[in-house]
Amino acid sequence: MSPLRGEEFTGRSVEEAIERGLRSLGKKRTDVEYEVLEKGKPANVLGIGGEDARVLITFVEEEAPPEPEPVIDEAEVPRRPDAIREREERREEREDAEREESAPALAEDLAAGAEVLRDLLALMGIEAEVALDDGPRHEGIEVLGPDLGALIGRGGENLVALQQITSAITSRRVGRTVHVPLDIEGYRRRREEQLREIARRVAARVRTSGQAVTLEPMLAYERRIVHLAVQDTPGVKTESV
Repeated sequence: MSPLRGEEFTGRSVEEAIERGLRSLGKKRTDVEYEVLEKGKPANVLGIGGEDARVLITFVEEEAPPEPEPVIDEAEVPRRPDAIREREERREEREDAEREESAPALAEDLAAGAEVLRDLLALMGIEAEVALDDGPRHEGIEVLGPDLGALIGRGGENLVALQQITSAITSRRVGRTVHVPLDIEGYRRRREEQLREIARRVAARVRTSGQAVTLEPMLAYERRIVHLAVQDTPGVKTESV
């Protein structure tokens, strides 16, 4: 029996996401099934503020005929323990970076980051309110104002870039490495909840079908949200590639 495979695709609309998936997979619409994960939100008249639609496309993967196993003289193949160790170190560095992003910031770090962010927004000519999170753990900075879609960017790319710049400048000002969590008009909170819901739905599908599903490429913090959302689901595990 040929294995079932699933992949996630995005687009400005559900139809665009489906067409993008079909082109990428080299499939016809009759060859696949799809599930709408997120309908998305259209951009305004200026072309900003939209959110991508997301679909999960599943199809039967044709099994390739087995290739003859090559005969290798192990004595002629040099071992590369250093290369293996380097890969492990890079993986650990990525995991450390993701853990660092999830750590709560200190109140004084956020205050310094808020000042940096106000300066950056002023230089860009953007009028917006910069507010500290009032939760007990001081978890981030919120930017509020009208028409901030361009500041968020497609898929939150501009938000992430702005967060990185703010964190870098703040780190120089306070004399130590600081991560300044940033949200704009609640985009990050909405995105995180969407990811959790998608992760739960895909996990349920994986448990039912017994087949792996590949999601769209994600940022480090987004991958971590997916990992955490399904880590306690019996029979399901996640893996970053």
